[in-house]
Amino acid sequence: MPKVTWTWLLATLALVAVGVGAALVVHYYGGGNFWPGLVTGFIGTLVAFVLALSWERHRERQRLEQNAVELRQQRATEVRRRLEPVRTELETNAESLRIVANALRPTGGTSLEPTSTSRPAGDEVFTFVNPQLLEGAWIASAPRLSELVSDYKLIADLATAYGRIEELRWRLRYRTEHRAEWLDTITVGLVEELGPKVDDLLERVARQINEPSVQPLGLAHTKA
Repeated sequence: MPKVTWTWLLATLALVAVGVGAALVVHYYGGGNFWPGLVTGFIGTLVAFVLALSWERHRERQRLEQNAVELRQQRATEVRRRLEPVRTELETNAESLRIVANALRPTGGTSLEPTSTSRPAGDEVFTFVNPQLLEGAWIASAPRLSELVSDYKLIADLATAYGRIEELRWRLRYRTEHRAEWLDTITVGLVEELGPKVDDLLERVARQINEPSVQPLGLAHTKA
């Protein structure tokens, strides 16, 4: 059953009013040339009404489509704006991972026992390794990006990578505070796992900046 709208209700009431008015005119003044004039006038009025209604629907459809396009453009621009600092941050972290890997990669002779806090005899200098491992841009934009970007896997992988970067930051801080060189080997393992993932994320973030995949916001009905 078609949905009754105010437009069709108004048209029905107008049709009824015309019928009642025509009956009254014929009853009091007779038919004569009334019917041809009535029919012609009614058809002209009805055609004008339908054309006006169709034009208004067309304009409303165009307005909705234009608003949808503008909204997608605004959301795409926001995705680019929020991902740019994240990309810069990942580039810094990628370089920091290479620094950590080169500094901590074992050269032989270092004990892996937790009780070992010094290098073998003849190499007593402790190497401090605390490069920048950043997360501020991601923390600031993560909630909003999860609402904007339709590539859910990218957002999930970014969250996982930053979680592992936080773990690496803790390990390096603990290593520095306790001179815990026994952490070096397992820390290098984490760094070597993170390095390729961060490089891959940099490529995917760059693609997302160039061509943002934006989540649709609601539905715009443009057809009857």
